[in-house]
Amino acid sequence: MKFDLKAVLKLTRQIPEDAKDFIADLIAKVEEKEFLKGCPADKREEAPRIVDWKILDDGIWVHIMSGRYVRSHVAILRLKNVLAANLGRKYKIGVKDIEVQEFKIETEVSEEPLEPVRLPFVKELRFDGKKVYLELEDIDEKALRDNYIDRLLRRLEEKIIAQRIRGKAEFVRTVRRSEPRLHKYKLRSDPTEEAVRLGWVKEYPGAGVWQLLPPFTALIRAIEQLVIDRIAKPLGFIEVIFPRLIPLDVEKRKGQLAIPHEMLFVCPPISRNVEDFEDFIDLVEITDEIPVDLLKEKLRPPLYALSYAQCEPFYELFRNEIVDASELEKNPIKFFDRNGPTWRWEGGGLKGLERLNEFHRIEFTWLTTPEKCIEIRDQVLERAVEIIDKIFDLEWRVDATTAVYLEHAGKVEKEESTEFVKTYDLTVILPFQTKSRPEAELEISSFHVHTDFYAKRFRFRDRANRPIWTGCAGIGPSRWAYVFLTRWGFEFNEWPDEIKKYIGDELPEVPKLITWPPGGRGNAGGRRGKGSKDKEP
Repeated sequence: MKFDLKAVLKLTRQIPEDAKDFIADLIAKVEEKEFLKGCPADKREEAPRIVDWKILDDGIWVHIMSGRYVRSHVAILRLKNVLAANLGRKYKIGVKDIEVQEFKIETEVSEEPLEPVRLPFVKELRFDGKKVYLELEDIDEKALRDNYIDRLLRRLEEKIIAQRIRGKAEFVRTVRRSEPRLHKYKLRSDPTEEAVRLGWVKEYPGAGVWQLLPPFTALIRAIEQLVIDRIAKPLGFIEVIFPRLIPLDVEKRKGQLAIPHEMLFVCPPISRNVEDFEDFIDLVEITDEIPVDLLKEKLRPPLYALSYAQCEPFYELFRNEIVDASELEKNPIKFFDRNGPTWRWEGGGLKGLERLNEFHRIEFTWLTTPEKCIEIRDQVLERAVEIIDKIFDLEWRVDATTAVYLEHAGKVEKEESTEFVKTYDLTVILPFQTKSRPEAELEISSFHVHTDFYAKRFRFRDRANRPIWTGCAGIGPSRWAYVFLTRWGFEFNEWPDEIKKYIGDELPEVPKLITWPPGGRGNAGGRRGKGSKDKEP
């Protein structure tokens, strides 16, 4: 590694003639002492050195070169601190800023890039095999102090590795699967169209958002309660209510801002004064149109995101806290949350109920020791598989995959852990391609062990620095209802008793209008009680 930095240390006033020798002595001492702190004795050739310097009217120009140890951007900050302390004390001269004129870096990456790489603060980026040459721009003192440089180099490596690891498919390994069961499915095509025809759902303005009407809602609530009774309660999970409006700082700590293209953001109004919006309101009333450009002027920048993962508040709950690993071993913290929808921007091409921008999930989260964390994840997975296998009677498989929480945070792993699987996906096989995507399957749940990934990012720790891990599992009643209907159809009397018992003797009815629902029958078999075979007119 080579770091080549040219910069000006800006001063509060011009240097007097008699101070020049004093400054020369200071610079020599800094190079001999301050620059060597943290540099191994056998790596002194890689320590920073001042190639040249000179006094200007408004500052001191320096040219610093270094290798890997005590890099140039660290060295100039040390130089500034020494100059500021000594010039201030002797000559009442302050060092007010560092103005970077040129910053070039030579380094080496683990793999040759497969395609061009773009990075902020980079004026020029050139590759020669694994050798990389960078010229930076727009680097100020804040960038130096906050260590943008090392982060930029890490990001370069991550992006090159990510070119070879494109999503979860890279590491998919099926570990379990059911016997074939597609012949049992009542439906041979996507249930969305029939749900619309019967009035169980109605598409809402905006892609990927639906109004879920009484029969479909009853099914979702029944599935929720089944999951609570068969998974949450037996495993000791306690219900909590987590916020869905997530401050961007929390999203940043979680790493969620690595996928902003999949998130929905919230912009508060500029004020609570209606007078500030009077022109907007007048235009809406007069033109019967929405002046979107004017509205943008009335909004503050995004301050929040609608919850993407549902578990963000869990990690924030423990931020900067100290826990007792011994207690967590005996009594892990285990929560589940079902407080309203989760939002993900799937885009505008959504056509079916299987993939939505607004959907419902039950999120399981836990905090404990490493062994317990893996054990709890595996228990949640086993009970979810049992429901899908024994009650829903679906064809399914379990895949070990790339850790999705790393993908969301923009991180990558070169290979799957040999000690344990971090992420399992539960996927249901379908006898048709879904409406939104050409795939004859649907991932319906995922189960994760995060190791200490979030403990580090949210800075919570054990009092004796013993390892503590977190885990989470997302179960989506929206998707579970979709695959349930595919297997069992819309006739209530043919559904499994384990689901019907949460609903009652019949499904709630759909309102009947002159023009809706399209199918006219409303809730299909909803009025028929258990065991009834009568057909509705």
